[in-house]
Amino acid sequence: MIALTLAACQTPPPAEADRVLVELVFGTSIPGGGTVGEAEWRRYLDEVLARQTPGFTALDCQGGWMDDGKVHREGCKLVLILAERADLPAIAEAVAEYRRRFSQESVLWMQRPCPAPRCRFE
Repeated sequence: MIALTLAACQTPPPAEADRVLVELVFGTSIPGGGTVGEAEWRRYLDEVLARQTPGFTALDCQGGWMDDGKVHREGCKLVLILAERADLPAIAEAVAEYRRRFSQESVLWMQRPCPAPRCRFE
C-alpha cells in the first residue's frame, strides 16, 4: 500500500509541450529585383499573418550569406509567435502565402517547445 501511495506521488514524465515558440525570418529581397516594401509588408501582416496566428511580434533585421566567395546581404523581418501546436498548420499556410505573394524560395522557420511555466503572457 505504501509503495502504491509513493508511486502515485511521483512526478509524471514530462509531456511534450503544447505551446511552441515559432521564429520566422522573411527575406525582403524579391528575385529578379526589388524588395518587399513597408506597405506590402503591413498588408501581408493584416491580410494574412494576423488572421492565421494567435498573435505575433515583428522586428526588422538584416541577413547575410556567402555564395561563391561573395557576401550577400538582405533585409528581413523576424516574426515571433507563441502558439499552440494546433496553430502550426495555419502558420504554415501564412508562410506559404508569403512565399507565393513575394516569389520567395524559402522562409526560415525555427520552432521549439515552450512549456506553460516558461512561456506565458503576463
